[in-house]
Amino acid sequence: MAEYETRATSNLPFVIDVFGEVAPTGDAIGLRIRRSEQDPVDIYLRIEDVQHIVSIMLVLSCEAHRLRPVEPDAPAADAIPVPLSAINIGQDDDRRTFMMLEVGVTSLMFGLPSEALEEVGQTLLALSAQASARPS
Repeated sequence: MAEYETRATSNLPFVIDVFGEVAPTGDAIGLRIRRSEQDPVDIYLRIEDVQHIVSIMLVLSCEAHRLRPVEPDAPAADAIPVPLSAINIGQDDDRRTFMMLEVGVTSLMFGLPSEALEEVGQTLLALSAQASARPS
């Protein structure tokens, strides 16, 4: 089965670069996607569709991560800092904790494991204490 999967994915036109820009009116995002061995593709997303595309990509990447074999010596992934507009943390009626992150007009909600809640709370308190201790 692994041999079939390798052959099946080796023929796909993988994305090798992405360039983006915001429409002058602010109502769309344009992406130029360069693919291996193929011409670039231009895609335009309405701003209200960005949230859905990002959510789908994150869910699919979680599933892909789950399916991949563990690589103990894999290099750390490069992360790009994204400026947040807001962070909201709350619980539903079943006491499950959720964290919602807002970036521009896009909101993403994440389930937060209860065992991580204390660490997140302590970190936020420590950082806010440091920020309020600075002279104005």
